Amino acid sequence: MATARQHSQSGQRRRILRIGVLLGGKIVEERLIRDRVDVSLGQSAKNTFSIPLEGLPRQFVIFGVHEGRYTLNFTKNMDGRVSDGDRVMTLDVARNQGGARMVGEHWAMPLSEHARGKVSVGELTLLFQFVTEPPVQPRPMLPHSVRGTLADRLDPQLMVILAISITFHFGFMFWALFINDPAVGGGLAERAARATFQEESYEVREEQFVLPQEPTEDKTTGETKAEEPKVDKPKVEDKPKGGDTKPKVEAGGGRSESDAVTLQDQSKAYADMLFSEDSAGAGFSGDMEKRKPGADLGKQLDEVAASGQQTAIGGGAAGRGPRGGGPRTGTGTGPVVDAPGGTTSAQDGKNQEKVPQGRISPVDKKTFDDSSLTPDAVLRKILSAYMSGLKRCHKDLLKTDPTARGKVRLNFTVNESGRTVSPKASGFNPGLDSCIEGLMSNWRFDVPKDSDGEPTEASFEIALQLVPE
Repeated sequence: MATARQHSQSGQRRRILRIGVLLGGKIVEERLIRDRVDVSLGQSAKNTFSIPLEGLPRQFVIFGVHEGRYTLNFTKNMDGRVSDGDRVMTLDVARNQGGARMVGEHWAMPLSEHARGKVSVGELTLLFQFVTEPPVQPRPMLPHSVRGTLADRLDPQLMVILAISITFHFGFMFWALFINDPAVGGGLAERAARATFQEESYEVREEQFVLPQEPTEDKTTGETKAEEPKVDKPKVEDKPKGGDTKPKVEAGGGRSESDAVTLQDQSKAYADMLFSEDSAGAGFSGDMEKRKPGADLGKQLDEVAASGQQTAIGGGAAGRGPRGGGPRTGTGTGPVVDAPGGTTSAQDGKNQEKVPQGRISPVDKKTFDDSSLTPDAVLRKILSAYMSGLKRCHKDLLKTDPTARGKVRLNFTVNESGRTVSPKASGFNPGLDSCIEGLMSNWRFDVPKDSDGEPTEASFEIALQLVPE
């Protein structure tokens, strides 16, 4: 920039680099490089010339600045020629005859301020030459008479409306904050609250508080002592005379002493009425006198014996409560409903029919689709989670046919959500097949996925051998 100022002050214009870009024989961009900076081209948007052309590097500095002079950088894949005065030299000649020096993986050729030429890379052709810097064109501006002032750009009618609106809003806000002072408590809601709820009032008596006494000086010893505050002790009433053993109830909680005594008498009268023998009089029906606390227990036992009932201590067979003497869960031996023929007696299990147990083992496994859910994973899930259901179906068959044995093939499809669809069981017994198909419809497995990681369907066939034991 200092050199540019010196040239401008001396009346001489400096020479700058002019570059044109051609693609397919048509010029697409032309630019004057006024500052002595590096010129780069490539596919990146950060280059001076961003050209998304296949075969170009991401970023390559084709014109570099070294000690204030430009140098042309080119690679072995570039072709072109450079004219410096009367001498014309191709890039191949510059590489072979020492017109350019090797710098890393490219060659660098110094350029004078009178050089010009072209560089070609595939369909891209770069034309360059040094020209006298043209004067900088001033920024186009409208005449002052056309531009006008800020006041000319404002609409008078809009400004008047805006001023009135601002004055009204700010005036209303000032009135609401500083001038308007509504009366507190005069609203309808406040009057309704005062009419519904009574205000709490507290009465504070002076005798509840004890003020500290001023210290006094003992004339004999000369010590200063603080007098202890005087506290009124509660009055202890004398014991009742004349054999009256009723305790006197302290009046409190808004209830007088006479009301408390009356309440005790009423409670005692109600208790006497509850256990009264006279069901036709003031007492309650039901003859509660026999269950009165403190009644004679021996008399109650005699009445039970006279009625023909039995009494027992604990949980005897005759006194088991509302169950009517029937057997209950425990050490007793009641009827057991377990056999197909109906009710059988437990009797230590002597008359029960023993149902043979079955053993199920996998024989074969295979899949018909290529997915992430393998046959081993499916068989592992069946043996760990669903084997108890299969054994239950086999056990139901063994109750009717203790020698039932054979092979069952399970065919099913696991859909995109892991649910089992189209279950089919084919074996040696239709009832067993139907029972297993009902279980298979509720089986769940991991979601099968294809090679792209998308959920898919997978079909499997599992063969099981059922043998009685």
